[in-house]
Amino acid sequence: MSIERDVEKKYIDELERKNKKLKKRKKKRLLIMLLILLLLLLAFFLLRFGFGWGTGKGSDGSEAGADSPSSSSEKVTTAEAPVYVDVKVSGSSYIYENQVKTLDEIKATISTMKDNVVIRITDDNATKNAMDDLTKMLGEVDRKYQRVEGSTSSDSGSSDSSSSDSSSESKKE
Repeated sequence: MSIERDVEKKYIDELERKNKKLKKRKKKRLLIMLLILLLLLLAFFLLRFGFGWGTGKGSDGSEAGADSPSSSSEKVTTAEAPVYVDVKVSGSSYIYENQVKTLDEIKATISTMKDNVVIRITDDNATKNAMDDLTKMLGEVDRKYQRVEGSTSSDSGSSDSSSSDSSSESKKE
Protein backbone atom coordinates (compact mmCIF):
# COMPACT_ATOMS: atom_id res chain seq x y z
CA MET A 1 0.00 0.00 0.00
CA SER A 2 2.76 2.38 0.54
CA ILE A 3 3.78 2.05 -3.11
CA GLU A 4 0.28 2.93 -4.19
CA ARG A 5 0.30 5.94 -1.92
CA ASP A 6 3.68 7.05 -3.22
CA VAL A 7 2.52 6.69 -6.81
CA GLU A 8 -0.70 8.51 -5.98
CA LYS A 9 1.25 11.27 -4.24
CA LYS A 10 3.60 11.64 -7.19
CA TYR A 11 0.65 11.71 -9.55
CA ILE A 12 -1.07 14.43 -7.46
CA ASP A 13 2.17 16.43 -7.20
CA GLU A 14 2.64 16.19 -10.93
CA LEU A 15 -0.94 17.35 -11.55
CA GLU A 16 -0.45 20.28 -9.19
CA ARG A 17 2.75 21.30 -11.00
CA LYS A 18 0.98 21.11 -14.35
CA ASN A 19 -1.87 23.22 -12.99
CA LYS A 20 0.61 25.82 -11.69
CA LYS A 21 2.33 25.91 -15.08
CA LEU A 22 -1.02 26.35 -16.81
CA LYS A 23 -1.96 29.17 -14.43
CA LYS A 24 1.39 30.87 -15.08
CA ARG A 25 0.86 30.54 -18.83
CA LYS A 26 -2.62 31.95 -18.54
CA LYS A 27 -1.32 34.89 -16.51
CA LYS A 28 1.43 35.53 -19.07
CA ARG A 29 -1.07 35.35 -21.92
CA LEU A 30 -3.41 37.71 -20.13
CA LEU A 31 -0.57 40.13 -19.42
CA ILE A 32 0.59 40.02 -23.05
CA MET A 33 -2.97 40.57 -24.30
CA LEU A 34 -3.39 43.54 -21.95
CA LEU A 35 -0.10 45.05 -23.15
CA ILE A 36 -1.13 44.64 -26.79
CA LEU A 37 -4.51 46.20 -26.07
CA LEU A 38 -2.85 49.08 -24.23
CA LEU A 39 -0.45 49.67 -27.15
CA LEU A 40 -3.33 49.63 -29.64
CA LEU A 41 -5.29 52.15 -27.57
CA LEU A 42 -2.22 54.36 -27.24
CA ALA A 43 -1.60 54.24 -31.00
CA PHE A 44 -5.27 55.02 -31.68
CA PHE A 45 -5.24 58.09 -29.45
CA LEU A 46 -1.93 59.32 -30.82
CA LEU A 47 -3.20 59.05 -34.39
CA ARG A 48 -6.64 60.38 -33.57
CA PHE A 49 -5.40 63.54 -31.92
CA GLY A 50 -2.54 64.22 -34.33
CA PHE A 51 0.41 63.40 -32.10
CA GLY A 52 1.65 60.47 -34.04
CA TRP A 53 3.07 58.98 -37.11
CA GLY A 54 1.67 57.18 -40.06
CA THR A 55 -0.95 59.65 -41.19
CA GLY A 56 1.01 60.50 -44.32
CA LYS A 57 0.59 64.21 -43.79
CA GLY A 58 3.22 66.73 -42.84
CA SER A 59 2.85 69.48 -40.29
CA ASP A 60 1.49 71.78 -42.98
CA GLY A 61 -1.20 69.27 -43.99
CA SER A 62 0.38 68.28 -47.31
CA GLU A 63 0.66 64.67 -48.37
CA ALA A 64 4.08 63.13 -47.77
CA GLY A 65 5.15 60.20 -49.93
CA ALA A 66 7.90 57.71 -49.29
CA ASP A 67 10.41 59.67 -51.32
CA SER A 68 9.37 63.16 -50.29
CA PRO A 69 11.34 65.03 -47.63
CA SER A 70 9.87 64.83 -44.18
CA SER A 71 11.82 67.58 -42.47
CA SER A 72 10.58 71.15 -42.60
CA SER A 73 14.01 72.43 -43.65
CA GLU A 74 13.69 70.66 -46.99
CA LYS A 75 10.25 71.93 -47.98
CA VAL A 76 9.70 72.33 -51.68
CA THR A 77 7.68 75.43 -52.41
CA THR A 78 6.07 76.35 -55.66
CA ALA A 79 6.54 79.96 -56.62
CA GLU A 80 3.29 81.81 -57.03
CA ALA A 81 3.03 84.62 -59.52
CA PRO A 82 3.44 87.99 -57.82
CA VAL A 83 0.33 90.01 -57.14
CA TYR A 84 0.80 93.76 -57.31
CA VAL A 85 -0.92 96.18 -54.94
CA ASP A 86 -0.74 99.89 -55.67
CA VAL A 87 -0.07 102.49 -52.99
CA LYS A 88 0.13 106.09 -54.17
CA VAL A 89 2.06 108.64 -52.16
CA SER A 90 0.84 112.13 -52.92
CA GLY A 91 2.54 114.85 -50.90
CA SER A 92 2.57 113.44 -47.40
CA SER A 93 -0.60 111.32 -47.69
CA TYR A 94 -0.98 107.67 -48.66
CA ILE A 95 -3.70 106.57 -51.07
CA TYR A 96 -4.69 102.90 -51.09
CA GLU A 97 -7.76 101.65 -53.01
CA ASN A 98 -8.70 105.25 -53.87
CA GLN A 99 -8.92 106.21 -50.19
CA VAL A 100 -6.54 108.28 -48.09
CA LYS A 101 -5.16 106.02 -45.35
CA THR A 102 -2.72 106.43 -42.52
CA LEU A 103 0.56 104.55 -42.50
CA ASP A 104 -0.67 102.35 -39.64
CA GLU A 105 -3.81 101.39 -41.59
CA ILE A 106 -1.72 100.45 -44.60
CA LYS A 107 0.65 98.46 -42.38
CA ALA A 108 -2.24 96.52 -40.86
CA THR A 109 -3.68 95.76 -44.29
CA ILE A 110 -0.37 94.73 -45.84
CA SER A 111 0.54 92.53 -42.87
CA THR A 112 -2.45 90.30 -43.57
CA MET A 113 -1.61 89.79 -47.27
CA LYS A 114 0.06 86.71 -48.71
CA ASP A 115 3.81 86.54 -49.27
CA ASN A 116 3.54 86.77 -53.06
CA VAL A 117 2.13 90.32 -52.88
CA VAL A 118 4.45 93.06 -54.14
CA ILE A 119 3.64 96.65 -53.19
CA ARG A 120 3.92 99.07 -56.11
CA ILE A 121 4.62 102.57 -54.76
CA THR A 122 3.62 105.41 -57.05
CA ASP A 123 5.38 108.69 -56.36
CA ASP A 124 3.01 111.57 -57.12
CA ASN A 125 5.04 114.54 -55.88
CA ALA A 126 5.59 112.78 -52.57
CA THR A 127 7.63 114.23 -49.77
CA LYS A 128 10.89 112.47 -48.96
CA ASN A 129 9.77 111.76 -45.39
CA ALA A 130 6.52 110.13 -46.55
CA MET A 131 8.38 107.88 -49.00
CA ASP A 132 11.05 107.02 -46.44
CA ASP A 133 8.42 106.18 -43.80
CA LEU A 134 6.54 103.93 -46.23
CA THR A 135 9.64 102.07 -47.38
CA LYS A 136 10.82 101.69 -43.79
CA MET A 137 7.43 100.24 -42.80
CA LEU A 138 7.53 97.82 -45.74
CA GLY A 139 10.96 96.68 -44.59
CA GLU A 140 9.61 96.11 -41.07
CA VAL A 141 6.81 93.87 -42.33
CA ASP A 142 9.28 92.15 -44.70
CA ARG A 143 7.38 93.02 -47.85
CA LYS A 144 8.79 93.42 -51.37
CA TYR A 145 8.05 96.64 -53.18
CA GLN A 146 8.67 98.57 -56.39
CA ARG A 147 8.93 102.31 -56.90
CA VAL A 148 7.03 103.72 -59.87
CA GLU A 149 7.51 107.32 -60.91
CA GLY A 150 4.48 109.40 -61.91
CA SER A 151 0.80 108.63 -61.55
CA THR A 152 -0.85 105.47 -62.84
CA SER A 153 -4.49 104.64 -63.20
CA SER A 154 -6.01 101.80 -61.20
CA ASP A 155 -6.86 99.78 -64.33
CA SER A 156 -3.26 99.51 -65.56
CA GLY A 157 -2.87 95.91 -64.40
CA SER A 158 -1.33 94.93 -67.74
CA SER A 159 1.17 97.77 -67.92
CA ASP A 160 4.86 97.23 -68.47
CA SER A 161 5.68 97.87 -64.83
CA SER A 162 3.61 94.87 -63.71
CA SER A 163 5.44 92.56 -66.07
CA SER A 164 8.93 93.60 -65.06
CA ASP A 165 11.29 90.89 -63.96
CA SER A 166 12.19 90.13 -60.37
CA SER A 167 15.48 92.02 -60.62
CA SER A 168 13.57 95.30 -60.56
CA GLU A 169 11.79 94.24 -57.41
CA SER A 170 13.70 95.32 -54.37
CA LYS A 171 13.48 95.05 -50.67
CA LYS A 172 14.80 98.30 -49.25
CA GLU A 173 15.08 99.31 -45.64
